[in-house]
Amino acid sequence: MRLDWTAEKLQALSQEELLNLLDNLDHQLAIGRIPQDVAAALEARIVPLLTLRNGAKRRKQVAKAAALDVKIDGAR
Repeated sequence: MRLDWTAEKLQALSQEELLNLLDNLDHQLAIGRIPQDVAAALEARIVPLLTLRNGAKRRKQVAKAAALDVKIDGAR
């Protein structure tokens, strides 16, 4: 996965594309293709470009994923 996303490239993306990029970023992180710090830095650049509605949608996705991780880790 190439991570050379300039500010101009990110700003040119639609809201749907930004959300898809974040989903893909989560997936790449989960499978170990990118380190946590790189993912966090890119996410920090993408999230401010989301509308309030899509930002709320993203926060819910992150919270849901975190809750699933806790349940999975707690079950071990």
